[in-house]
Amino acid sequence: MLAASVLRHAGAFSSILFDIEHPATMIPGELSGRYLVPGQGMGQLLPLDDGGLDSVRELFGHLALFERLAHRETTLWHPHQSSPMDDRYDPNRQTDQIWARGIAERLQVEDWEEDLFFQRDSTDWLYYRTRDGWAAVVESKEVANFLEAVQVDQSEEIAGINGFLYAGDIFHNFVSREILHIADRVLGLDGSLASSGSPASSATIIPLEDSVVLSSGNRAVMLRHESGVSGFSRERNLVLERNRMEQEKLFPPSDFTWSEEVDGGSFERLIYDLLECEPGVREVRAIGASRERDGGRDIVASWVTPPATGTAVVEGETVARERRVIIQCKARKRSVGRSDLGGGILDTLFMYKAEGYFLAGSSQPAVATIDLLDEIAQRGGYFTGWWGRVEIEQRLRRNPQVLRRYADIVRPVP
Repeated sequence: MLAASVLRHAGAFSSILFDIEHPATMIPGELSGRYLVPGQGMGQLLPLDDGGLDSVRELFGHLALFERLAHRETTLWHPHQSSPMDDRYDPNRQTDQIWARGIAERLQVEDWEEDLFFQRDSTDWLYYRTRDGWAAVVESKEVANFLEAVQVDQSEEIAGINGFLYAGDIFHNFVSREILHIADRVLGLDGSLASSGSPASSATIIPLEDSVVLSSGNRAVMLRHESGVSGFSRERNLVLERNRMEQEKLFPPSDFTWSEEVDGGSFERLIYDLLECEPGVREVRAIGASRERDGGRDIVASWVTPPATGTAVVEGETVARERRVIIQCKARKRSVGRSDLGGGILDTLFMYKAEGYFLAGSSQPAVATIDLLDEIAQRGGYFTGWWGRVEIEQRLRRNPQVLRRYADIVRPVP
């Protein structure tokens, strides 16, 4: 939790946390560690060139910063310098069982005795984790102070409809009001977070890709939550539908101009060329014949992708693996809705014996489309993803050689 918070604060990457099940114990929910996989920022794969080596050096620098901070701010690395828990703590928490019962009540968790909880006198903390990893709570002034030093910048925070968007220069995240309600109970803030116009001014907030870290006083909580690109995109689309003025704040004026009518065939070739430049994509080829006015031909790629969010992996197993992914291209003026996906995503996956589905549209995917892609990934274990106009423009900036080939559909603003 601390390492992921520091890496986001340093601008390295926003992490997806994958649990590593303990290979020896028979205790449900016991972990031997976690993988931190980049969800935003650094790609899952580093290029095998000098640029990749520079990225590795930079990452080592961030990890060294984390270690220095941990040595300076906490006793976690040198417990012999710490003292047992003192009278600053509530006497009702004389044992980890009493404290854990109180945390479980605030989390509204039943059968809490089966969860993991313990007291560490040497490091002056108490710890609670639900068996399924949905929530983890640490009672430690040192940990709370550490997190406060790397919290999200309040200037990134934008009030949405169902929660708050965090739109920084590098990372885009989302925290729902539902999560803030839970944090209010756990942190004893009496609803001030969920009712606040700026939660980041009331408590420490650090949104990651699949979880959110919140802290106040002596307590920190990490809650699993769809807080990465998917959650951000869904909430952003709701905001755009509600208020055009907020659209201008979330989407600065584009430095590209698109044709009024985007040719489906040209758009498909543009996506093909961008995929060939995408880190992790090993091979790309078009399959089938063009069937529709907007292109309609499918693309298949051998793509190295991470496991589905929330999936536990076995220690020593590689986190990312190569998958056969089907890419469908949709040239649309309006948002790409579920009805635009033809016969159905699952039918397409079965037909091509694929393990992943990716949507590329000249506009943005509709909220219902994002929901469908997330549901297929969570229930079926498939890889799913999408590029809308914003994501395509980001890649065109990085690959100007591709942009020059498609002046008929997209051009830089003079």
